[in-house]
Amino acid sequence: MPTQWCAVHSQRHAFARCMACAKTLCQECATQWEGIWHCAACLAAKRGAKVERSPVLSWIAVVLLTALFLFGGARLMVWTAAVLAGLFS
Repeated sequence: MPTQWCAVHSQRHAFARCMACAKTLCQECATQWEGIWHCAACLAAKRGAKVERSPVLSWIAVVLLTALFLFGGARLMVWTAAVLAGLFS
C-alpha cells in the first residue's frame, strides 16, 4: 500500500480520512466527532448546520392540549351547573 500524505500538510503522513470529503489528514488536521473523522472545513460545516424539525409534533401537542382544556372546561361547567341547581332548588 503506497504512503498517503496529508491533504493540508504535504510533508506529513496521513493518519485518517475525512468521512465527508474523503481528504487524507495528518494527526493535527484530523478531528474525531461522534466517532467519525472530519477535516476542519467539514467539521465547521457540520457544527454550523441547523437541524430543521418538523412542526407536526408541535401541532399535535397543541391540538391535544386544546382538546384537554375544552373537555375539562365542559366538565367544570356541567359540575358547576349541577351544584348551583342543587343550591337553588
